[in-house]
Amino acid sequence: MVDADELRSAIAAQIEGFATAHVSGVRSVLVKTLGEPRLTATHQPDLVLPAASLAKMLLGVALFDSAERGELDPESRVRISSLPGTMYPSVLQAFDPDSTITVRELCGFALVTSDNPAAEHVRAILGQERIDATIKALGLHSTTFPAGFSESELGPLGRANTTTADDMLRLIEHIDQAPNLEPIRRYLVNYLRNDRIPSRLDDDIPVRHKTGSLRGVVNDAGIVLLPDNPVVMVFLTDGQSDNVRTAQEIGEVSERIIRIIKDGAAL
Repeated sequence: MVDADELRSAIAAQIEGFATAHVSGVRSVLVKTLGEPRLTATHQPDLVLPAASLAKMLLGVALFDSAERGELDPESRVRISSLPGTMYPSVLQAFDPDSTITVRELCGFALVTSDNPAAEHVRAILGQERIDATIKALGLHSTTFPAGFSESELGPLGRANTTTADDMLRLIEHIDQAPNLEPIRRYLVNYLRNDRIPSRLDDDIPVRHKTGSLRGVVNDAGIVLLPDNPVVMVFLTDGQSDNVRTAQEIGEVSERIIRIIKDGAAL
């Protein structure tokens, strides 16, 4: 039988190597197995850092929970031409301006493609009170979400949205377990931006995750869905001098951690 302490030590060494690889900037990491052997390894999991687009997962939870309570209709339709524009690529540009789309589908686009106009409309429908209530209900004590995803909020203002690796773990586990959040699980496992946690994993290993980026911020959080032992991974960073290189390093350490877990299970 694999020794859980040895496995934890091996994973912790990988985390520490990644977290201390650069003098500039900060990195927070959390890894938790959901099967056997159960273990958790972390580096500064309570460090408050910018959430960036990881906050879009909160929008999804707030939307489906509000819908389940009958507070709003996720099947209500929105005209594409009424949505805000963006200087960034948007999947909504594939639609005719007179087309309509449901709020639920907008949430799907926000989580499958990280589309900012879709996310901003869902945020406006929810309102700050519902978002804050979701944060409180989930016990995300270090998470704040005062800013949105409009063009003016994607720079310094976007840094007002904060979280910790510990809070992301709570959010990810809630999404994994809540029956009414099956659509969110489906959206996240089909996320199209796979340059971080999944980038060096085998194609047949599904990863249910969401990335987030700002200048100097390279985040990723989700579950690597190993058949016998799913693995939660959370990477939060700030002050990174090279976003592309940090994204590559997340992929490299994720690959090594998954290899350690798979090799341990084979013993």
